[in-house]
Amino acid sequence: MRTAVVKDSPWAVSIGGFRAGGALDPKRIVKEVTEAAAPQLAQLLDADGVAGYDHLLMAAVNAARSMGTGLSVSKSITVEALLYASAQDQITKALGMMGLSKGSKRIALMVFASNPKEAEAAYRRVAGLLGDEDDAVLDLDAAKRERLRKAYGVGDAELEAAGGPDALGRLIVERGALLSLRR
Repeated sequence: MRTAVVKDSPWAVSIGGFRAGGALDPKRIVKEVTEAAAPQLAQLLDADGVAGYDHLLMAAVNAARSMGTGLSVSKSITVEALLYASAQDQITKALGMMGLSKGSKRIALMVFASNPKEAEAAYRRVAGLLGDEDDAVLDLDAAKRERLRKAYGVGDAELEAAGGPDALGRLIVERGALLSLRR
């Protein structure tokens, strides 16, 4: 778990990853996590759609800014973070890209609170529901790189121009950041 304060916003966010112990019931786990995190706010994502910690941190930053400026699509920081992480303007598409499914084995967790201490406390309350804590599930491996290149439409020429395979995470973050320009 890593925690950051989102500058010029009322939010702090704790971010981490988990390996699920068995088959997930997405609706049940979302409900349980929401209740355990309360009064803080939690967002669960399929970590197979995450291009590293910075991907989720920048989604949180962009979500907080859009909420603060009134340019948000949703009324919830957690849904807005999902939209920025997926670089989508439609919640259904965002959930299709990054939402939990019964097949999800690796989970990303974002907890939003008004300060780091509250974010971390809520994160710890939720952690016991999700399986083994393992932030490595957020990282890019070869198989994930190829899936994410297709999901985000990153071609060979763009990747090479941006600096090669190691630039994929930055390109995905950029797609999320550009979301506000399309609104």
